[in-house]
Amino acid sequence: MSCMKLRMPYEALPSILCVAGCAGLLILTGCGPSSNDTRPYGASEPPPSSSSGFGSGGGQRQRQAEFLNRIRQSDPRYQTIEKAVLNENNDLGLILNRKVDLDSIPALMKTMLAQMNKEFPGQDLTVIAYTPTQPPIRMGTAHLDARSRAMTYTPERQ
Repeated sequence: MSCMKLRMPYEALPSILCVAGCAGLLILTGCGPSSNDTRPYGASEPPPSSSSGFGSGGGQRQRQAEFLNRIRQSDPRYQTIEKAVLNENNDLGLILNRKVDLDSIPALMKTMLAQMNKEFPGQDLTVIAYTPTQPPIRMGTAHLDARSRAMTYTPERQ
């Protein structure tokens, strides 16, 4: 499913439907790979699992969907984040708006890690920033080590 940034007021209804559809898809699939391998940007291949469905992972998927909705609600005009996706390992992929200042990305990433840590405590967490190009290009990666509580940001070298 492809969601596009809408620019005209009369396109608001498709935008709402697209966001609702994406949220529903995230809840149902947990951001895992699809049959045609169009994984979300920043998503890694999930480890093999002996159980699937909505058992113990259902609560995790619900928390992920709620977290993504809070991100989207905090930036409804896509001024900073154009798209946000979480995979099953809680790696957060962010496609940033073109107008985001490159110097502000490390602070944004660390803020996102802090928010993720509140939602998913005790886990190693990763946030990956991408350009809004086709295909998106990785700009940098932030990581929180759950044991040491150290946050790091590594810019992508091009």
